[in-house]
Amino acid sequence: MKLGSTLVGALAASASALAADIEHSTVLGHNLVPLAVIETGNRAGPPILFIHGYSQSTVSWERQLSDADLLKDFHLIAFDLRGHGASAKPTRPSDYGSEAWSGDVDAVIKAKAKRKPILVPWSYGGPVVMSYLRHVGQSNIAGVNFVAAGTALGGPQSAPNTDDPEMKARIARFTAMIGPDIHANLDATRWFVTSLTAKPLPAADMERHLITNMMTPAYVRGAMLQFRPNNADLKGKLTLPVLITHGDVDAVVPYQTALDNKAHLPHAELSTYTDIGHAPFLEDPARFNRELSAFVRRANAP
Repeated sequence: MKLGSTLVGALAASASALAADIEHSTVLGHNLVPLAVIETGNRAGPPILFIHGYSQSTVSWERQLSDADLLKDFHLIAFDLRGHGASAKPTRPSDYGSEAWSGDVDAVIKAKAKRKPILVPWSYGGPVVMSYLRHVGQSNIAGVNFVAAGTALGGPQSAPNTDDPEMKARIARFTAMIGPDIHANLDATRWFVTSLTAKPLPAADMERHLITNMMTPAYVRGAMLQFRPNNADLKGKLTLPVLITHGDVDAVVPYQTALDNKAHLPHAELSTYTDIGHAPFLEDPARFNRELSAFVRRANAP
């Protein structure tokens, strides 16, 4: 049976979007869970570790991993979180908690970064990196660029208002994303991918991201939603350089989260993207890459 031309085109575009000098490897994370890692760029340059969000993969970072300027100056590293993409997908809910996230990030840093890296967590990557900071600390990294990400420095996220019809609809869709009905799951996942950006993604991008989102099993998504961190005790303890990047019309993690993060991290820089949604690195990659490059240089200055 032949694959449809749309799918073939999407996969071909995904392959060609990345630089030729991509190295694939496996790193054993917490409890020896195999993690799929990719590297590219200048191996002698300052390392940048990209950490994707909920139900995503390293495909999220194509516009960074193929950027000529970033490739020339920096060692670019990304990995599929456990349960995602080409990484292993353990089945126990306890495999998706704070120690597991921390151990995975620590393992990738130790295996791949020759110098202190800048961490770039997107969305759910925020709690992943905060887990690392809780259990390992900040001495082995050069800084963090939180991208549309929560930190829970103000405490755990409040319960949603179930009287709000829009919130009810969102809860129903996320329930479908973690449920056993593959058709409902696919429809809800398509809604989720569509909600990532303020303007519709090009068809090829939409196809790629839908494919990779569906590689995350429903049980993994469900386990991840059970993780509700509380990092209020870390407030005032994070002194490393921080850049907060957030779109002002983010439909997934509200822009207020960026303002809260800034209040909890007074020394941080805040970069607001006007009329941009949940994925600034997809919607305005030129600006995002430029600001990331400048931040990495500042954080690594003598």
